[in-house]
Amino acid sequence: MKSFILTIFLFFFVVNNSSSNPIITGIEANWNEIKSMSGQFEQIDQEGNIFNGQFFFLKPFKSKFMYDGREEDIITNKSLMVVVDKEGYQIDSFPIGNSILKKLLSEDIVIENEFDIISLTDKNNFYHLMLKVKSDKSDNQIKFVFDRQSLDLKKWEIYDEFSNKTVFKFTKIKKNIFISQNLFVVKYN
Repeated sequence: MKSFILTIFLFFFVVNNSSSNPIITGIEANWNEIKSMSGQFEQIDQEGNIFNGQFFFLKPFKSKFMYDGREEDIITNKSLMVVVDKEGYQIDSFPIGNSILKKLLSEDIVIENEFDIISLTDKNNFYHLMLKVKSDKSDNQIKFVFDRQSLDLKKWEIYDEFSNKTVFKFTKIKKNIFISQNLFVVKYN
């Protein structure tokens, strides 16, 4: 009897942690079909401050977060995260390295090649997928929340090495729409 229980346990452990996991495969396939996306976001930082705005993703590697009521927006490309003013002029920039956002916005992502899967849970009609970038030596982690039926991204929670959490909730999402490359242009003084 013990060997039967152990065999069943090992079967479910292997299934839940293998690349053949149908949930992971479905999330990957759904995400890789998306070439562009826009919508609204709500950002909650570690102090509880709430910021709202619009976001735009254009694969590969481009994103823009336009904040309501703030003087700065954020643009990313393959190598940089750039803070710009409302006219698009650079205020500051930071190397993006092998960040989670860069990996997420690559042309096609294979989750198990880029991330260590920490957990995958099914709660209240949402899949919660906790990941860590394989090459990241810090304790940075991200939790993606996907709608169980559509597999659409609804939220992500970024946990830095100090356990600070920043949450992005996404609504009014439009997928595979035309987004001009000009939206991601950074101007320099």
